[in-house]
Amino acid sequence: MADDTLDEKLARYRSALELFTERLEDDRYILAAVLIGTLDEDTIWRKEGLHVWLIEADGVTRRMKFDGNNEDICRTLVENGVNIYAELFPRTRFRQMVEGSSRTAFRHSFYARRQLIYAADPSIEKWFEAANSLAEHDQDKELLVATTWAIWSQRHCRKLLHIRKDLERTRQHLIGAAHALAAIHIVLQGEVYEHEIIYRAIDLNPELFQTVYLDLLSGKPTRKKCQAALDALGEFITEHAERFLKPMLHWMRKQRRTVPLSEMSDHFAHTQLYPWHLETACEWLEEQGALEKLSAPFALTKKSRTEFEEPAYHIDE
Repeated sequence: MADDTLDEKLARYRSALELFTERLEDDRYILAAVLIGTLDEDTIWRKEGLHVWLIEADGVTRRMKFDGNNEDICRTLVENGVNIYAELFPRTRFRQMVEGSSRTAFRHSFYARRQLIYAADPSIEKWFEAANSLAEHDQDKELLVATTWAIWSQRHCRKLLHIRKDLERTRQHLIGAAHALAAIHIVLQGEVYEHEIIYRAIDLNPELFQTVYLDLLSGKPTRKKCQAALDALGEFITEHAERFLKPMLHWMRKQRRTVPLSEMSDHFAHTQLYPWHLETACEWLEEQGALEKLSAPFALTKKSRTEFEEPAYHIDE
């Protein structure tokens, strides 16, 4: 309730989770459940409900009209007055997810713990343990995603400042870029952190975040402050690019040839690294002189005889 003390709220949420788990055990078609995020005094204050993954038997998905064609099935339930936000996965899809053959929701494991709270299928328990361990320690891929976010922000802010000359919008987007940098710092720590990541990042690198975040929040935006933040952002990415973009650079060097963007996207399709992430990183690397942008033929359909051109990139070994 709105006037609960933190202790009362915590007790109510824990009771709701216990009752909900008992219901799960009575449903033969629900094979496992995963709690997203912890329930403790440090996190309960901001929670509006419980978030869970439910793994169901294959072939039993109940689709509603409002689901449309969306592959993700989400339901809002309630227990003891506490809303429960449940995302349902068929067993086969969950296995694909944790084994890395599809873009995995485990990518957020640096920012929220996952706890298996119920499992009627021993194999699911083994999959979860392996995937959760991998997600919490697979820094390279997480750094690559966060860095491409920061690169895109830096390039966009540069246009806002120098072409549009819009100080307010530049400040807003630079603050967003600071959160990308914060994500990088959290991932580098290799520890799950469930609180506001920007404040943890300030503790980790106070000088950088004074320039790219705190100074921007102070007073009106000025060209000097925006340019300083933009420069600091660019310098930080440039200094650490080889480390932060390691999976992409390593794979490209192994190819020893010009690589089309579509082929690169296919290779990274099992991660959360979408094609625009890769394009952003490659375009920035070209600006830095680190790789060469070329083109490669691309057919739009399986039967197309007309060949279009797509971006392709070459990097020296």
